[in-house]
Amino acid sequence: MQLSLDLSTSPLEAVRDALLTTFGPQRPTRRLDPVSQLVKSAISGRTKDAVSWAAFERLRDRFKTWEALAEAPDAAVRAVIHDVTFPDDKARHLPHALRLIQVRSGWKLTLDHLSELELDSARWWLQGLPGVGVKVAASVLNFSPLNMRALVVDTHVHRVAARLALIPASYDTAHAYRALMDLVPDHWTAEDLYELHWLMKGLGQLLCGHHAPRCGACALKATCPRIGVERSADILAWRPRA
Repeated sequence: MQLSLDLSTSPLEAVRDALLTTFGPQRPTRRLDPVSQLVKSAISGRTKDAVSWAAFERLRDRFKTWEALAEAPDAAVRAVIHDVTFPDDKARHLPHALRLIQVRSGWKLTLDHLSELELDSARWWLQGLPGVGVKVAASVLNFSPLNMRALVVDTHVHRVAARLALIPASYDTAHAYRALMDLVPDHWTAEDLYELHWLMKGLGQLLCGHHAPRCGACALKATCPRIGVERSADILAWRPRA
């Protein structure tokens, strides 16, 4: 089943335009450097933004430099990020990833060289690091000053895309990323993908949650094929009738 939007444009353009009426423009105003973005994204998986930001700030305060974090024992890192999801795995992977960056970058802790690579080459370079999957890699490439055309598919974007039938519900994150990137209009910039991420994430966080989505308040309710999912029958009244 495909999303019943205005298909004279890309489905992603139709989703973006509808969500802009609810959330307004979502353009970047501040960016972390690529290594800092890697650290932030690496501890953010399955974790609320407020918790991961607080953990990121504690890491920065505790270790002062990312070079110091690269040399830190796992236990010391875990103590700082104890309240994120899967702290043991993240505390083990993060210093190892930073040390590998140093080795692969001539003993400099920098990711600036990724700007010289094509998007997929840069993404695969990052995904070769411990604990770095397609979501973390896309975050580094799109959110940082690298400013590359990669869509960050977190759990909210993934759920919303599946409910809107932009992707099959069975897709994992890697397949979801590839399928959504195939729908991106050629003229879209990295900032357009940044905006789409935050619009779809906002929808997923505030209205289209995993349980009890607020379908009646959604700008896409007239065309969503899953309207009323997980809700009582009264929400179905929002579906357009023949």
